[in-house]
Amino acid sequence: MSRKSKSFSQLYDYFCREEATYRFSRNTYSNAYNREKTLKEFYNNARYLKGARGNLYLYHEVISLDKNNLSSEQEQKILLDLVDKYISLRAMYHLSFGVVHQDKDNTHVHLMISANEIGGLKRIRLSKKEYAYIQKELENYKNQRYPELRKTALYQGSKNLSKAKQKEQEITIRGATTIKQEIYNNLQSVFNKASSLTYLNNHLKNLGYKVYKRGKTISITYEGKNYRLKTLGLEQQYKNTLSKLERIKEREIKRDKTKEDRNINRDR
Repeated sequence: MSRKSKSFSQLYDYFCREEATYRFSRNTYSNAYNREKTLKEFYNNARYLKGARGNLYLYHEVISLDKNNLSSEQEQKILLDLVDKYISLRAMYHLSFGVVHQDKDNTHVHLMISANEIGGLKRIRLSKKEYAYIQKELENYKNQRYPELRKTALYQGSKNLSKAKQKEQEITIRGATTIKQEIYNNLQSVFNKASSLTYLNNHLKNLGYKVYKRGKTISITYEGKNYRLKTLGLEQQYKNTLSKLERIKEREIKRDKTKEDRNINRDR
């Protein structure tokens, strides 16, 4: 569910009603239990959308568990893990705020997700195919990781959007891993975990990878062979990672500058 107004505070209060048992956030500096500071980060991030087309500011999404025989503690632990997986697929670089609700019907999480990434000037909209793929991946993850939950196949009819060749897909399904799949998995993991350019470059080097550009083509060298990131299906994620790290660096510089100014004013 998307919202065309900056109703972050309204949604925050709706989430945090009596049934709420746990709050959390992703990509924020503030503690999720601090209403004022958390909302301020969402509103400040939305300011980057000034002048952008459209008026979408946030998404409200729900992830829930079917009825089961698990304890409340077990349900919450599983649900939070599924939410982390979902966010990594759906909104890795967005601001997210969530609340766990445990009521008589089922345990579920309400998510508030910013329409733009951290400091992003554009609204990120997923196509139906992209969202179907995310649902499929999350369901597969749940089925494989938590056999104690009822196995479902609600989203398995959606097409796999992977750009890997059919031959390589068939090999992967049988249990082996192609060299391209191994490179894809390694690079994706590094891109997802990178918190700075130093981290990114050091981890790529330690794994034996070297990124180079020729014109507009971005490639990776591994064991003497070159692989285009576009062919691997990772070019956009690499670009997004660089943009994210640049924004993080700018925020840290701004934060340090603010602290420095405060110290100067305090000493006067």
